[in-house]
Amino acid sequence: MGGGLGGLSFPLDFGGEPEEKRDPLLSSFDLQGVAEKIKAGEVKKIVVMAGAGISVSAGIPDFRTPGTGLYDNLQKYDLPHPTDVFSIEFFKENPRPFYMLAKELFPGQHKPTPTHHFVRMLHDKGLLQRCFTQNIDSLESQAGVPVEKIVAAHGNFDSAHCVETKAEVPVSEVREAIMKG
Repeated sequence: MGGGLGGLSFPLDFGGEPEEKRDPLLSSFDLQGVAEKIKAGEVKKIVVMAGAGISVSAGIPDFRTPGTGLYDNLQKYDLPHPTDVFSIEFFKENPRPFYMLAKELFPGQHKPTPTHHFVRMLHDKGLLQRCFTQNIDSLESQAGVPVEKIVAAHGNFDSAHCVETKAEVPVSEVREAIMKG
C-alpha cells in the first residue's frame, strides 16, 4: 500500500499486515468489463449514480459546459446570478424565471436516452438497488424506473410540495401553473 504527493511515492505503514495483492475484478475498466461481469451473472446488486451526461443526448443541456451549458444560457431570464433560477429565496420573490425554465424542461418534451432505458433494464432484471441522480428531468421515471428506486439529489418533476406548508401537491397542478407561466 502506498501514497503519493506531488508525483512522489512513499509507503504507508498502518502497523498491520501487508495487504495481499488481488487480481482485478474486471477484465477491463470500461463499459465492456462491466457488461461482461453482468452477463456472467456475477453481479447481483447495482447502484447507478447519474449526472447530466446521461440526458445531454436527449437535448437537455448540462449546467456548466461553456457556451452550451444551462448557466451560460440564462440571459433571457435576467437573473442577478445564474444559480438564482434554482434558489428558493429568489423563487419566493420572483417565480417567473423558474417557471419559464421548468416549462422548457417539463417531462414529455424530451425522450429518455439509451442510458435511461439501460437503468430500467437493470430494474427489470432485478439488479437495480437504487438510481441516484443529479438530474431534475425525470427521464429515469419516464423510462420506467420506479420512483421508489430513484433518489433525485436536486429534486425532479415526479413530486411537488408547497413552499409554505410543505404539503404534497399533485404534479398535474404544478404542470398547469408552469405551462401558464
